Amino acid sequence: MLGYRKGLVDACNKLGVHSTILIDPWEDISELPACGDNEKRIFVENLSKDETTLFSLMRSNETNFDAVITTEEYFLVNASILSCIVSKPYIEPHVAVAFRDKFYQKKLLRGVVSVTDSWMIDDIENFVIDEKYPYPVVLKPVAGAATSYTYIAYSQEELEKCIELHKQKLDENPAEIPRSMVIERFVYGDEWHIDGWVLEGKLQSFTASKYNFPLIGIRNGGIVGSVTLHPETNKELYNKFHQFVEKALQKLGLKNSVFHMELFKNDENDELVFSECGARVGGGFIYKAFQYLYDINLYEVLVRLALGEKVLSTPAKTSQCVGWTFLPSVSPTIKSLPDSSLLMDMPGVLEVEYSWDPSKEMPDTKIDTTQRTGQVLITGKDEDEVLLRIKDVLNYFTDLTKN
Repeated sequence: MLGYRKGLVDACNKLGVHSTILIDPWEDISELPACGDNEKRIFVENLSKDETTLFSLMRSNETNFDAVITTEEYFLVNASILSCIVSKPYIEPHVAVAFRDKFYQKKLLRGVVSVTDSWMIDDIENFVIDEKYPYPVVLKPVAGAATSYTYIAYSQEELEKCIELHKQKLDENPAEIPRSMVIERFVYGDEWHIDGWVLEGKLQSFTASKYNFPLIGIRNGGIVGSVTLHPETNKELYNKFHQFVEKALQKLGLKNSVFHMELFKNDENDELVFSECGARVGGGFIYKAFQYLYDINLYEVLVRLALGEKVLSTPAKTSQCVGWTFLPSVSPTIKSLPDSSLLMDMPGVLEVEYSWDPSKEMPDTKIDTTQRTGQVLITGKDEDEVLLRIKDVLNYFTDLTKN
């Protein structure tokens, strides 16, 4: 396992699968739980470099595994390449690349499903605008994640400012800031995420969830969260998503894997436009919302598929709807968060998880879509009730954390 992810470790333990977890300095090792009886951990200098990973494995005499997996976006290709050496690939390297390189991904899908126009920037350090783009446009890393280093520009002047801003960041931290970027035509409409798995290229159980706002809106203070539509009361829409998603995943070559796809839906013309897709479990409480609806854990699905098992579709197990939300940043002068039981007592709240350590700096939810003080899982009789309860929870949390 490349990188530590509690949900994935828990899934291995539940399934009785021994896990060897590779960790590097990117992890805060001091914050990881104690190593369990069914786990082994090996330190790697840099998991994004295949040679350092192989160095550590060979020094540890660990070169024979049943599967190599990861849920970390940045290590997907590394895991696939490594699997060809110490295991067998459940995602072939060329397929893994198609799920990381955002420009290549859209290039493959153009003419198969609707995708936005895009233009590649190999090295932004030497890039000069020499053509007219259909503004507004989005500037983002070609292999990024969580909306990090993503900008929106409504004119050439704004795009030039975004490019200069990114170059400044690159000068300050050349080892960490991405150089290869992509410009994409901005897509109007609601942003959705589709989560589930494929077996032998055929789409199995999946959820269709609408974000509370397009994710780029975090720059303006939006809080990440979504509401999952129930498949039984939205059959026509689920059929529409099924055709679109399966066609895209088959073209990208995904055969046996979980996935997290984002797309836009324009309610005026009912058009679906592909945004991007990862061959991994979605972040936040997406997997918990999925499990509430279908009573199956996507991390366990990932492990079972990687080990060669066939995991088939399952019908929804509840008539209730479900959603989730991050909790926002609060004043840096606050020393602790309110007792989680106060939120648990609110209507429909199923789970509250705080992630901010009061000894650390307050997370800034405007930076990227991983930043949060916590997250909440919420249910209701329909989508409207879930959305209303999400707003109530956010308002109540804000009131509780006022100075």
